[in-house]
Amino acid sequence: MVYFNKKDYSHATERDLDDLFKEASKRGAVLAIMHFDAHGRSADFAKNFLVDFLSRLSKESGVLYCKGEVESELERDGVFSTCSEVKILVERLSVLFDVAMRYGPIAVEIIEPTEFKLDVQETQDLILDASRMSMDYSKYILDRAIKPEEAQFLQEKMTRRAEFGKQLSEKGKSTTENKDKK
Repeated sequence: MVYFNKKDYSHATERDLDDLFKEASKRGAVLAIMHFDAHGRSADFAKNFLVDFLSRLSKESGVLYCKGEVESELERDGVFSTCSEVKILVERLSVLFDVAMRYGPIAVEIIEPTEFKLDVQETQDLILDASRMSMDYSKYILDRAIKPEEAQFLQEKMTRRAEFGKQLSEKGKSTTENKDKK
């Protein structure tokens, strides 16, 4: 776990922050540049959407640092578009993965670290995060495309599947812990 007090660095120079980011990445944090876009029928809508988005992103669990600027809007055929390049420091790779899955950046560049070494538990957690997000997305789509009784059946099935997956995960953790004790 990386501990980082945002208040201590609110007036830090870029050099101070770069040193902090390098040190944090040695402890498991990940520094990345993410690009996000927004589109709307008015320039203000597109710009304000990204401003609000950056505010929400900075408050996400596991986000240690987040800074971005909204670019000037472009208009084409009555649609206004803008983007933001966001420098983000997160506690661990799984947080960056969650941010990417939840918010769909148009590009990601990992700055630090330059290599990743994941233990079995971290790898399993990352894969389970992908599975959970896939299930959440499927549920979202299905809730809007099927009859209520079919939705209830599928919800029960997904709940049972999630419970079963949790049991298997716990079983896997205990097996790994027992293996580590030997």
